[in-house]
Amino acid sequence: METTNKIIFILMLLLMVSSCNENLGGMPDENSVEIMEPFKILKGGTLNRQSGTNTTGMVQIVQSDSGMHFLRLSENFNTKFSTGTVTVYLSTTSSLRLNEAGSFQLIGRVNTPGEHFYELNGLPDEKFTHGIIWCGAAGIPFGNALLE
Repeated sequence: METTNKIIFILMLLLMVSSCNENLGGMPDENSVEIMEPFKILKGGTLNRQSGTNTTGMVQIVQSDSGMHFLRLSENFNTKFSTGTVTVYLSTTSSLRLNEAGSFQLIGRVNTPGEHFYELNGLPDEKFTHGIIWCGAAGIPFGNALLE
């Protein structure tokens, strides 16, 4: 009986661990795109580090020469990536309030440092005043930037 309990425990543990490798909690896939054409910076801000992370870089709203809009993380963007659930949001405040519908817009997931472009459906609503780097696994901010 004791051996059966151990086997069941091990199987349940394996099931839990394997499920953590999949798209955690509905996290989006890395959806940044590469743009080759010139772009104009419409607004942006420098990331403020939060939660003891080394987050650096800028968040910008840019427009390509063809008129498309993107959220851009600058080439010097960096943060803590060990959680595997780093995401980028637009927010109405410097703190992400996931329980308030309409106060945020999930932009995408970021897995590596450096420059990233996330395609937007037009110019974001003016109510979104901040870019947020968020750790989904811990539910804490890694950084925020006032978009001016």
